[in-house]
Amino acid sequence: MENATPTPGVQEALATIAAAARAAYADGSNLRVRSSGIVHEVAMTRWFADERMPGPACMVGVSGWDPAAAHPDRGPVTCRRCLKLTHTDPASQQLELFTPKPDQVSAEDTAGGGT
Repeated sequence: MENATPTPGVQEALATIAAAARAAYADGSNLRVRSSGIVHEVAMTRWFADERMPGPACMVGVSGWDPAAAHPDRGPVTCRRCLKLTHTDPASQQLELFTPKPDQVSAEDTAGGGT
């Protein structure tokens, strides 16, 4: 089987989508996938028809590689894999996954002898 090459119309469409995605990150933005709270470092990854697209530097899977799944984010990188790859020190404390309910905070403080 020969290496399939997209038809010119498809190739042009993919190139346009990839160029728009690269332009969205040209200002040095980081990347967030969908509604995730994790912010990733950006790396150019291979997409369809050998086009290059911005993606998470840690190569975390993005289901289907939907170009609309990733969004530029000006926040600091919080992905520990990305931080390790760029040799950046991670946060000094464990990042909070969920905000505790007010009654849980007071119960934990009481049980743990909190101040």
